Amino acid sequence: MSIVVRRDLGMSCGKAAAQASHAAVECVLLAQDSGKWRRWLDQWLGEGQKKIVLAVEGVEALYELYNKAKSLDLPTAVVVDAGLTELPPGTPTAMCVGPAPDELVDAVTGKLKLYK
Repeated sequence: MSIVVRRDLGMSCGKAAAQASHAAVECVLLAQDSGKWRRWLDQWLGEGQKKIVLAVEGVEALYELYNKAKSLDLPTAVVVDAGLTELPPGTPTAMCVGPAPDELVDAVTGKLKLYK
């Protein structure tokens, strides 16, 4: 599973962690209710729930990755903030792809750098 967080928003560490968590939960819930994806979820759960948190610099890059994941028929979700703390309501903050086989996830996010 790869989680991608927008670095350009200047979120605090706690806010970024919450948004990354929302993204991961959304993808797990999607995979839980799907035939092919459910197999991937069960394997991922049995192997320790590997995750990596990566960065992009803007909303366009975030949605480009999301659309690529959708085109590959992978579990994917974009988190849109409610606007209760640091960001305006409706701000896309993060996305997730997976759980899925590493080579499929890497086809979407393999060239990104770690979120720091």
